Amino acid sequence: MSYKTPSIRSLLLATLMSGKSSKIFYRILREEEFKKYKKESIEVALSRLHSQGYVANYAKNWSLTNKGRHHINRKLWFTYFPSPFVKDPPLNTIISFDIPETSKVTRNWLRNQIKIFGYRMLQQSLWIGPGPLPSYFLKRLDDLNIRKNIRTFRVTKK
Repeated sequence: MSYKTPSIRSLLLATLMSGKSSKIFYRILREEEFKKYKKESIEVALSRLHSQGYVANYAKNWSLTNKGRHHINRKLWFTYFPSPFVKDPPLNTIISFDIPETSKVTRNWLRNQIKIFGYRMLQQSLWIGPGPLPSYFLKRLDDLNIRKNIRTFRVTKK
């Protein structure tokens, strides 16, 4: 995986999420990650985050709102796990899922994640790959409230 430089928006949200004081926050603004941005660009980004309801400004102190925390947590839910399986593992697990069209983002995340795990598509919602699935992945399925829409089957040979 290649390192992608975070956007100014991501840096601001991450900094505010860390609960830093405004004094420390402004010191961070002068640090390495923020050096490449002009002060005006940072102010515009903060203004946009404010108008979207993600941050609030109280007496020149910026803080993350509940909406901002929820936005960050939701983005974290859709991050990908690296594959815990060795290269060319035996294909001994079938995953079948039925996730509604209204949850398209979640369905796409699931497809991409199981591809990372080394699964291959048999049909649109039927995949075969290595198993068993890691417990942290199953926990994420619970967090996203989609585990009830997913069935796994163990493949055995006689």
